[in-house]
Amino acid sequence: MNKREKASSSVTIRHVAKNAGVSLGTVSRVLNGAGNLDPALRLRVEQVIKQLGYKPNPVAQTLRSRQSRVIGVMLPDIQNPLTAAAVTGLEPVLLRSGYTLFLANTHSDRERERQILEQFKRRQVDGVIAMVANDTDAETRHQLQNLSVPLVLLEREMDVDVDCVLTNQFEGTYRATRYLLGLGHRRICLITVPAVTYSGRERVRGFRTAFTDLGLEGPQDLIYSEGRQHPYGRDAAYSTLTSRSPASAIVCSGGHLAGVIEAVRLLNLQIPRDLSIVTLGDTELAALIEPPVTAIQYDWIATGRCAADLLVTQLSEGRQGERRRIVVPHEFLIRGSCAPFPNGAGSKS
Repeated sequence: MNKREKASSSVTIRHVAKNAGVSLGTVSRVLNGAGNLDPALRLRVEQVIKQLGYKPNPVAQTLRSRQSRVIGVMLPDIQNPLTAAAVTGLEPVLLRSGYTLFLANTHSDRERERQILEQFKRRQVDGVIAMVANDTDAETRHQLQNLSVPLVLLEREMDVDVDCVLTNQFEGTYRATRYLLGLGHRRICLITVPAVTYSGRERVRGFRTAFTDLGLEGPQDLIYSEGRQHPYGRDAAYSTLTSRSPASAIVCSGGHLAGVIEAVRLLNLQIPRDLSIVTLGDTELAALIEPPVTAIQYDWIATGRCAADLLVTQLSEGRQGERRRIVVPHEFLIRGSCAPFPNGAGSKS
């Protein structure tokens, strides 16, 4: 430790108050960003803090204020480009409000999720933004209800009195499926995340509704909703494309798209001649491969930003009235991955 570091570590909040000619409470309010302070007074205190090289002790601040200024953010897969975009949206909002991010990756594992939530409680985070692995699980619901801090669910909806921010997965999947039906496809395959999440349930509902609204019976054997990762997408696509009655089109999650493309290449198929594809969630892969993949584009940055705004509002103003349920809109990006049936595969039957 150099002389300057030693000097700054020995300076206390009392030294700041004495040199600025103010009370300890005034210095504390400046340090905590209180808004109802005279600007000249605030400037004087800030100048003294800079001159003395005062460094607040975060542990002591937490004990005094009972605020950690830390927000716990729990996601199932931070490598997924869509959930990563949500972090890109929420982080600046939290930082501007004076909060630090405690980002945790659960890998969609319930036990790891339980441990992370316990860590959040032990570290006394001020609030939590969570995308749980299973939003139908009673144990998860009980644990969330007992966090005792403001909570916002991201892309999850549970029977819990908390705010949530969602993307319109029903409408997005419905539009994608109706688009393919309009091109003449009937053997359409859906590859999505499990139905134990809001996303999985809403996609299956949108997929089925698109068929029933046209008086058609949806292909129940072509709904794959048991896995979350790239290998599951590859195996599901390979299975349906090598069956006796193969799909002529696939609607898949953004996280499954790489696996679907791998299966297409293993089978030496061409898009869209042999197979039409629509992805639920636009990614760099969807935009950059040839041909670019038609996509339902969800604004995940806006989704993350909205979740952070809701949490910061709770922290500053408390809950106002009933829980808020915000659904972020989407766009339909038509690219070159779809063609009318017949296109060399599948069947109208």
